[in-house]
Amino acid sequence: MRTINSTRPLCRWRQKRLHHILAYFRWTKLRWVVLSILLTIFIVQFIQIRSVTYPIFFRMLFNKYFPANNEFSDETETTTVAPEVVLEMNDRAPVYKLVVRADDRTYVDPDRAQAKLLEDIKLYDTCQHDPKTLVVHIGPYLGDFGLYAAACGCMVFIFEPQPSSAALINSSIKLNDFSTYRVRLFNRVVNDLPSNTSVQYPPGDGSPSVLDDPATVSTVQLDDINWPSQSIFLLKVDADGFEMNVFRSAKNLFAQKRVRHLIFKYHPWLIDRGTQKALLPYVRSELKAKFIYNLYRTDNTIYGPLRPRDIQTFYDQHINQDLPADIYAALDSNANRNTIKAQRYQTNKHVSF
Repeated sequence: MRTINSTRPLCRWRQKRLHHILAYFRWTKLRWVVLSILLTIFIVQFIQIRSVTYPIFFRMLFNKYFPANNEFSDETETTTVAPEVVLEMNDRAPVYKLVVRADDRTYVDPDRAQAKLLEDIKLYDTCQHDPKTLVVHIGPYLGDFGLYAAACGCMVFIFEPQPSSAALINSSIKLNDFSTYRVRLFNRVVNDLPSNTSVQYPPGDGSPSVLDDPATVSTVQLDDINWPSQSIFLLKVDADGFEMNVFRSAKNLFAQKRVRHLIFKYHPWLIDRGTQKALLPYVRSELKAKFIYNLYRTDNTIYGPLRPRDIQTFYDQHINQDLPADIYAALDSNANRNTIKAQRYQTNKHVSF
């Protein structure tokens, strides 16, 4: 006779119940781990783009992790492969697209005084009339000025030593369908050292903190470039305190009066203050600038031309206030001060950034 064990189904039921209970607790623990990871990602993203408004922040966060077309997308801001963002630069015509990292957005500004200057010297009209008009940008970081010149129809040479920034600029060139013949990008540092010298960039003195880790790059002198045009319509230099090195690399270009317009950053407290103090006198005496103007970045006002007696005051003013400045120097022998719509330089005028 066969005996039936009535306790076996009960044991199986208890085992299943215990399994479900353990599974529930495992899922609960896993859920908290997942929520902690998501919260960490949220905090990191918020810190990276804390300068934007909350609606834009949530839209950027959603677009970054869900890049497909969605209801939050708009015409002026789209995303590419994370962490790059595409900005439509429509603050002035012509419009172009700029590829940046999400945390680079705060370094993109309209530069209204500079925009006014470009209107006064007729950059757009000149490039439309002659597509071989050459614009050179040294140390562009994101490349916005050179890309704008390319959108105007100019031929543009861009020199960016930082590999990560050069990669972003290259993405912008491709996105705007600019010909690589008309817009040429060089991952070189412009310096008065012999061309093809290997150096570390950034050098560590005066370079902005937004740059990535140092990289080994090659130098190039502007005098050694085989330029496609006899003259450079506009040379823009953003060398973070090493502007003098750039100018010395182009002694022949300046001596032959092949540079018509010059814009550069003025950082009187960076690197060697003696060199910075001598920068404006050097531009006036050695580069033979006919007129020197100050471009205030926070409005559309141009001040100048700076007289010889204004230069020392200008230096003292900006070093005491820790103010950077944008300087325009007219080098064209045909330059006329009436061409630039400027106000008289005010020694008590200060601008906060």
